[in-house]
Amino acid sequence: MVRHNLNSPLPCLTSLSNNGRFRPLESDPVLAIRSAQIVASSRITLAEFVGIKFLPEYIEQKSFAGRRHYQAMLKHILLPETVDQLFNSGSTQQKSRLKAVPAWPYLDKVKLCELQEHHVRDLTVAAVAQGYSAQTVKHIRNALGVIIAHAKRERLFADENPVSGVELPPICRKKPHDLTIAQAMAMLKMMRYPEREIALIAITTRMSIQEICGLQWKHVNLTQAGADCDGETIPSGSILLKQHWNSEGIVQLHSSRIRLIDVPEPLSVVLLRLKHEALSSDPNAFVLATPSGAPIRPASLQMTRLKVIGRKIAIPWLSWKVVKRAHDAMLSELRIQLNSDLVSSTQ
Repeated sequence: MVRHNLNSPLPCLTSLSNNGRFRPLESDPVLAIRSAQIVASSRITLAEFVGIKFLPEYIEQKSFAGRRHYQAMLKHILLPETVDQLFNSGSTQQKSRLKAVPAWPYLDKVKLCELQEHHVRDLTVAAVAQGYSAQTVKHIRNALGVIIAHAKRERLFADENPVSGVELPPICRKKPHDLTIAQAMAMLKMMRYPEREIALIAITTRMSIQEICGLQWKHVNLTQAGADCDGETIPSGSILLKQHWNSEGIVQLHSSRIRLIDVPEPLSVVLLRLKHEALSSDPNAFVLATPSGAPIRPASLQMTRLKVIGRKIAIPWLSWKVVKRAHDAMLSELRIQLNSDLVSSTQ
C-alpha cells in the first residue's frame, strides 16, 4: 500500500481522463483530503491553486484550443516544468519546447493571498523585455487575471484583482502585406502539388487552408445539374462547405459557417483534372490527398518551401496567411484598375 506523507512536497493533483481532459485524483482519498486541507489553508501557493482548483474546475471546461491556450500562457506565469507536470500527469511525460528563463519572475511559490500588483507588473515587464508582442503580453496578463477571478469566486482571494491595476503596452498593428495579381501568378508557377492547388483554391474562393484540406468530392458539384449530398442539394458549379481541420482533426463547421461557394470556371477546370487523376472514385475521398488517400494535414504544408518561393520572387513575407488574404486583395486591385480605366475613358 502506498502511503502519502502529508508534509512532503505537493505532488501533481490532477490526471488525464480517457478523453484527454483533466480530473482531480479523487480516487486517492489521502490526496483528496490533503487537497482540501491545502485549499482551506492561507498558505496555498499559486501553483497549488492552479493544480487543485483552476485546472480541473476551469480549464477542464474549455475546448481543446482553449485548454492549449491556457497551458501555453501558464508557462509564462509558472515554471514550464511545473505546467508540464500538471498537464501531463497520468500520461507519458513530454518535453517542453519552452524552457525556464533565468531571472524570470515565476509565481509558483507566491502565496495566493499575497499576490499583488507588483507581481503582475514584473511579469509584463519581463515579457516586454523578452521581446514578446503586446498581444502576447496581454494574453499572459489576462490569464493571470482569470486565475485570480476564479480564486475570488472560491472566496480564496479577498482583495481586488491585482491585474486590473496593471496597464499594458500599446498594441502597434503592422499593415499586412498583400499579394498582387502578378506576384500570385509568379508564386503559382513555382509551386507544386498540393501547395499549388491549395493556393489556387484559396485565392479564387476565399476558403481557408483548413477548409480546403477537409474538402471531399461529395461536397463538390462540377456537373450541369444539382447534386445530392447527404440529403442536401448542391447547385451546379458549387461547393458545399461543411467541415474543416482543427487541432482535433476534421470536424463539422459551426452552422453559421456552413455555406455554398461558387466555383469559377478556371478553377472548375483544375478540379476536373484533379478528379480525373484521383486514385479513388469514392465520393468520400478527399479532393487533396496523400498517395495513400489520407487527407492532407494543414500542419504538414511546408512553410520552408513557401519561404524559398517568396525569396525567389522578392516577397520574403510570403506566408499561408498572405495567400488566404489574397482573394480580397486581388479584388481590390481589380476594382482600382477598373476605376482607373473608367476615369481614363472620360478624358
